[in-house]
Amino acid sequence: MAATQRSKRDRKNADPAKRAKGAEPAKRGAAEKPSTDETHEKAKDAISERRRPAAESTGRGRRVAAPAVTPNWIAPVAVVLLIVGLVYLVTYYLSSATLPLPIGDWNLLVGFGVLAMGGVTLMFWK
Repeated sequence: MAATQRSKRDRKNADPAKRAKGAEPAKRGAAEKPSTDETHEKAKDAISERRRPAAESTGRGRRVAAPAVTPNWIAPVAVVLLIVGLVYLVTYYLSSATLPLPIGDWNLLVGFGVLAMGGVTLMFWK
C-alpha cells in the first residue's frame, strides 16, 4: 500500500508544469482544478483558433499574412486611363483649345478627371 501511495506522489511531482510554477502537490481526496492562469491560457488559445483563418500559420508559430489577390485587369485599365488622359490634355493644348471637344476649358476637367480615375485605379493594385 505504501508503494502505491509513493508512485502516485511521484507521478504528481513529475508533472513539469507544476514543477515550473512551483505548485505544491494536490491534497489527497481534493479534485484537481485548473488554476486561473491555465484557464486564461486555454481561453486565449480558443480565441486564437478562431482568428487563425485570417492568416496562414507556419510550423514555428509565426503568422504570415495571406497573399492579396489582385484582378488581372486592374493594371492595364489604370495604364490606359492614364495614357488617355495625358493624350487628351496634350491634344487640347496643341490644338489651341479647339480639340478634342468643343466645350472650351472644360476639356481640362475631362482630361484631369480621366487621369485621376487612372490614379484611383492604381490604388487598388497590389
